[in-house]
Amino acid sequence: MKPAPLPEAPYRPISRRRRLLILVLAIGTAVVVVLAMLGPQLRKMRAVYERKVAGPQPCAAQQTEGCVGGTMGVIAAPGAAAASR
Repeated sequence: MKPAPLPEAPYRPISRRRRLLILVLAIGTAVVVVLAMLGPQLRKMRAVYERKVAGPQPCAAQQTEGCVGGTMGVIAAPGAAAASR
């Protein structure tokens, strides 16, 4: 004797509204995951860029003062006289 087959549940397709909700949740989750993964690297890149911009600038053509590699006038005391024997 065979057991009686189980009745199949009727197929009910997902409504458009529910599909849209699932799509929005999937896209939102993907965006959050990507931003969480890229966040530290983006903060590092921004900090490096700001450090470069805020740092001293190299000398432009014909510029000699107020830049990296420029000259600065220095007042120095004269050297001591050589001791004679």
